[in-house]
Amino acid sequence: MTSELTSSAYVYHRRKDGALRHYDRKTTKVILVAAVRGETSVSSRELLGSPVFNLETMKEGSWSSTEEEDIVVEVPWSAESLRAAEALSGKPSIRRKILEMAICRISEQQSLSKILDSKKVPERTIRPNPYLGRCHQPFDTFVSSLENDTSGQRLYDAALQLASDPTDSGVRLLEQNGLFIVFHGTSYSVMDNILKTGLLPEFRQEGRTEDWFGPTYETSLKYTRSRNQLSRSDISGCKLLLFMVLHPTGGMTSSVSGNQLPLAELTLLSSSNRRRV
Repeated sequence: MTSELTSSAYVYHRRKDGALRHYDRKTTKVILVAAVRGETSVSSRELLGSPVFNLETMKEGSWSSTEEEDIVVEVPWSAESLRAAEALSGKPSIRRKILEMAICRISEQQSLSKILDSKKVPERTIRPNPYLGRCHQPFDTFVSSLENDTSGQRLYDAALQLASDPTDSGVRLLEQNGLFIVFHGTSYSVMDNILKTGLLPEFRQEGRTEDWFGPTYETSLKYTRSRNQLSRSDISGCKLLLFMVLHPTGGMTSSVSGNQLPLAELTLLSSSNRRRV
């Protein structure tokens, strides 16, 4: 874990003029190894000037001066590096931030395009949820649901894996741990509002206690067609919502709004299975 982080992360110090300068690999290793060990500060006489690194305030100082410079750590995106960054911190808040980053990365257009290819969705355009992120109520409650789930560690690992490698194997790993990427068909006029607020229980049809999702786009397409009176022979222009749902029932239904996250709006362009980024 430590070697993964020290070999891939970059550590900078911010100069007085605001410019960021790389530390050399020796200095970088001193800082990161100390951080992974949980030390609050570290210094080394082997380094020029015997600098002192405060790992609580992320400041560099020296024994001979009161001046300080910021320490900036840049971690490249990979499941291994992010787990190492979590170990570096040891704080639950950092773990949640990494999980939030993973979900946001999964919801990016490039990642979703690869996931939809694996699900054999025909040519389409993707509108990622513009509201998704911290302080977006469905997003915040969904991340909390993942954190509090009994299989939270496995879900965390699976989400990081899919964010790093959005392929069919990543999707299967997610599903093996109870988290599914599914489709939802509804009226076009409410799609943007659903992206913003999620599926609210008070708007379910009378007598229903659950929201319905499709494991394939064809399943949900039936509901979008009927509600928008589209031709059954042509799916061009048909819209669907893409969701991430935690622990849906066997029929792909969910009664817990906090277990659902709207990821994107899809517009199908044709019935052919040509790929589309």
